[in-house]
Amino acid sequence: MTATVLHDLAIAGGGTLVIALVLIVVGRMLQRRGAGPLVTRKIPHALCGLFAALAAFQLSNGVVVAGVLAAATLALAFIVERGLVPVPGVFDGTRSRDYGLVAFAGGALLAVLAFWPDRVAIAGGVVVLGLADAGAALVGQRFGRHQVIAGGGARTLEGSLAFVAIAFAVSLTFCRFGLELNSFMAVSVSIFVALTTATVELLVLPAADNLLITPWVALLLHVAPELSTDDALRWLAAAVFGCAIVPFMLRMRWLDLPGALCGGLIAAAAVGLGGWGWIIPAAVFFSLTSVLTAYRRPTRAGGMRTMSQVAVNAGLPVLVPVIGYAFTRDPVWYAVSIGGIAAGIADSWASEIGRFSKQDPVSLRTRGRVAKGTSGAVSPLGSSATVLGALAVGCFGALFGGPSMVLVGVVAGVAGSLVDTLIGASVEARYMCGACGATVEDRLHCGAPTQPSWGWRWVGNDVVNAFANVSGMAVGFGVYGLLL
Repeated sequence: MTATVLHDLAIAGGGTLVIALVLIVVGRMLQRRGAGPLVTRKIPHALCGLFAALAAFQLSNGVVVAGVLAAATLALAFIVERGLVPVPGVFDGTRSRDYGLVAFAGGALLAVLAFWPDRVAIAGGVVVLGLADAGAALVGQRFGRHQVIAGGGARTLEGSLAFVAIAFAVSLTFCRFGLELNSFMAVSVSIFVALTTATVELLVLPAADNLLITPWVALLLHVAPELSTDDALRWLAAAVFGCAIVPFMLRMRWLDLPGALCGGLIAAAAVGLGGWGWIIPAAVFFSLTSVLTAYRRPTRAGGMRTMSQVAVNAGLPVLVPVIGYAFTRDPVWYAVSIGGIAAGIADSWASEIGRFSKQDPVSLRTRGRVAKGTSGAVSPLGSSATVLGALAVGCFGALFGGPSMVLVGVVAGVAGSLVDTLIGASVEARYMCGACGATVEDRLHCGAPTQPSWGWRWVGNDVVNAFANVSGMAVGFGVYGLLL
């Protein structure tokens, strides 16, 4: 081994042991002083983030760093799974909480694998998570009066505001003194970091935020030095836009609260990392589809979409490609996005417009006529709407990505809708309502649980949509490649 590798092994291995020792000692000290369980857990975890960030600047071999983090992640997971004796400040015996430390190490590992040797970005991600998460929890416990229930469980408004403030302060420090950005750019980036990470913390399940926030912040800080003044202004506008559409979506009753927050996060990320052309097609066609969904429905509430639907139909075709674009600046990622959006819109329009057909659709599985809205069924009007939706998305995408997006949208949209129909006809789960005898796709009907009828239970509507959208994204990639 070279001297550098030996040095890094000594620093990384020794640092890990020191961090573990400090966590245990500080946890026990706080416990003996009468601190509550939350303080006993969060203060040591915040120290863990600071120590890990400092260690990043003492290391030079990315393979060693990744290896140590991978070993630490596996070791922590083993300890949690074996249910070893709770240790104050490290483990308290609650699996969901204990896995937070596992996810902490896993998130740092993802950041190292993606961004090494950008130590400033990696350290910034670790410190934002360590300090903001701990501060939000402590402020929420002490001052929290207004509960916010989103996708990740119950949080408090006061705690979330504390998260935003701490994340902003930490990011600003790294931007000014680590990345040496000017004041305007540093503030713009820090506002974007603070608002998006706070939203992630609100939406995801406990422990998942520890896995996601570090690489997300590292990505933003990694690309920040390449921004121009105009880019920084767009990041600031993206943060404002993402916040503004949340109350709009709630007011229109198109999304529930978690769905609206998720939509705001996706919109902000798309505009910030890619530009307005990345969100305008999705926003326009989502709005049109929501109007179609509400049209001639008995109640508008029935058209409200949830966070899982937003994640599948916007997160997959918008957020995933724009992150790829941020890494590579390859225009193929825009074609991937248009393909995914076209697949989702084509299928949605087939369902929403197809319900106005004078005849019931034909099931691909039974070859018989079924009720309108049944998955895996087709009608002439619905098929025409599929092509129309795909063509519309392609034409709109051509305004930002060039004429090739027309063909990308049409082929990817039709292909994705076909995948949706085939899966819906073959393996999507169906349930029998005991009250009315109807075959439905929901686990509840007529106010009572339904019984499984046929299909794979794990293949629900969101899973079907995910397969369709990913298929559209893949076809969009292939069509764009053939047109080059």
